[in-house]
Amino acid sequence: MRNEQVLEAIEKQIGSQLKEKRLKRGFTLTFVASKIGLSYQQVQKYEQAKCPIPASVLYELADIYGVSVEKFFDNIEVDKIIDTDTTKYIIYANYPKENINILLAEDNPGDEIIIRKALEDFDNINTLCVHDGVQVIEVVRYKTLCADFPKPDLIFLDLSLPKKDGLSVLRDIKRDRNIQEIPVIILTNNISTEIMINAYKLGASGYICKSFDYDTFKDNISSCITYWSKAVILPSITE
Repeated sequence: MRNEQVLEAIEKQIGSQLKEKRLKRGFTLTFVASKIGLSYQQVQKYEQAKCPIPASVLYELADIYGVSVEKFFDNIEVDKIIDTDTTKYIIYANYPKENINILLAEDNPGDEIIIRKALEDFDNINTLCVHDGVQVIEVVRYKTLCADFPKPDLIFLDLSLPKKDGLSVLRDIKRDRNIQEIPVIILTNNISTEIMINAYKLGASGYICKSFDYDTFKDNISSCITYWSKAVILPSITE
């Protein structure tokens, strides 16, 4: 649900409560306006939700009406503010995804095995592994390498790929409006700060240095997968 819808609903509720409290006490708009140093037209605008009401004014009105500020928010039912034209914004309805499609670009057999072992801990992961940078582009942009594999939800991208290095692949992905939203996690043995910063500038969503310790590397991959599959909403959830 869009924030403006929620804010509009809250403002309407506050306005309704302001008017209700005023009428219950028999106050006129002019009387209330004189108490807070505003025109009666401005007070009327607040009641009609034609403009946002400042917090300071709301507290003054609460004092005049002899109620707590919280009373103005009674019975707000934001969950019922659903317009059929805006249901595409309610992305939680399709979350979490039943299956997450991961494209792994890795040319080192040993590292590929470790990553696959980490992925075995999850029962909703579909994985396609490619072994050079050109193949990555073929999968995500042209669908020529594996037509049956869906558009990836997440890409693990090794920097030291043959034919087309990882940074070049990352640059191509982030320049293509049809695929640039896909999160790309960099995998590398390179601990260069310059390369890491460059990767983030190009649009990487994460940068994992491959540990020489098997368990550490596996745990890092598992933590990353947990984050992207459970803690956050992937861009593909809206498709």
